[in-house]
Amino acid sequence: MKKNVVFMACIVNKEKTKKYGDFEYFNYAIKTWKYWCKKNNCKFVLFDSPFKKDTKKYRINWQKEVFVFDELERRNIDYDQILILDSTCMIKWDTPNFFEMTNRKFTATRDMDNLRWIHDSIEGYKDFFDGFDFDIKKYINSGFVIFNEDHRDFFESFKRMYLENVDEMCRLHDLTGTAEQTPFNYWIQIKKMDVNFLNGMLYRCSHLHRKELLSYNWQLDNDKTPFFIKYPYVWMFSGFDRSNRGPLMKQTWDLVKHNYTFDENEILLNSVRHKDKFRLSTSRKFKKDLIDLFKSRKFKDISMVELGCCHGDTTKIFSKLFKSVHAVDWKQENIDLAKEMCKDCDNITYQVSDVVNDEWDFPEAGVVFIDASHDYPQVARDIERAISYFNDPIIILDDYGNPNNKNIRASVEDKISDGTLKISKTIGEYPGFKTKSGWELDDREGIICNA
Repeated sequence: MKKNVVFMACIVNKEKTKKYGDFEYFNYAIKTWKYWCKKNNCKFVLFDSPFKKDTKKYRINWQKEVFVFDELERRNIDYDQILILDSTCMIKWDTPNFFEMTNRKFTATRDMDNLRWIHDSIEGYKDFFDGFDFDIKKYINSGFVIFNEDHRDFFESFKRMYLENVDEMCRLHDLTGTAEQTPFNYWIQIKKMDVNFLNGMLYRCSHLHRKELLSYNWQLDNDKTPFFIKYPYVWMFSGFDRSNRGPLMKQTWDLVKHNYTFDENEILLNSVRHKDKFRLSTSRKFKKDLIDLFKSRKFKDISMVELGCCHGDTTKIFSKLFKSVHAVDWKQENIDLAKEMCKDCDNITYQVSDVVNDEWDFPEAGVVFIDASHDYPQVARDIERAISYFNDPIIILDDYGNPNNKNIRASVEDKISDGTLKISKTIGEYPGFKTKSGWELDDREGIICNA
């Protein structure tokens, strides 16, 4: 069965390994694309050995463009649409399937990132193409181009032009600093190709430093995610000193690698915020421990009430574990934010209520998360009230190991000492864990209790 193909050129030039850091950056790009291809039922083809062995004459930039059909046929790969991809590109884990956006046309992205370089390159090749009147507004980047069998004649003609003039192409490459990209552009316009343009900021975002995309919004103290990770889908690490490429791609991979997973629980955990990034949430381990503790099918028949849902980060986890969740908070603003966080969950009801001062009017539940007041002895009163209101509930508490607010621990100890409560398990992060606010836990983050 034919599949869409991602054809990625990653050929190591041994003469330039020092300059490019042994080309280790290939590995980070490859990992992201292999994941995306599997997720979208596409075939990843790694072009890691040259079609022509003499790479000084038949340079890699050219080979990926002119021998793509030959290489796929040599490997007996049955293809539908093909993406030619530059090795400097990483793809975001949740990128939409751009093969569905081509209308089966020759598809690319405009390249306007360095107009002086583009202009000089166009002028450098102009005589070779007999002074062709080139439209710079239609200049594309050759590192992200989608096409199919209907465009084979175009590629074959481009290959013939190249092979008949390979020595001159090498000379012009050395003269202009541009390999196949500008000749490819000339050929597209000479042959009057009908080009479908994708949004270049989204699907091939390069020159990240010029666009100030390596930074983040300092006004959003809870989110220091760089702009280029939050918004564009395909990140091209070009337009700066090449010695920085490997380190920057490694930093990027280390920052986002947890998102490239097919584990449903990890995907769920990746979809919400945690205590190291958002001070009002629980930690990733707290949520992971909840998943492990309540993964039994029997809990799918049990409802739970969350007293203090805040922005819904832990609420979303509860919704995957229990039959239903009733999320309570004293602020309408928090309820609205929780609804947005949990918009894909259909088993959550919401209620604005002051747990401390209002009469309780909650549905029956077998599990209760008490995370409303953090005062003493109010937490103790909430524990007593939950035990009397619900029928022998499992009680979950957060912030047990918060050294800056020992009210929860004191309340729990009171209830343990008077025989009302017993701790069945500790959960979440351990002492020494540093929160978003900068303080460190001095005990376990949370506890599971029974009456």
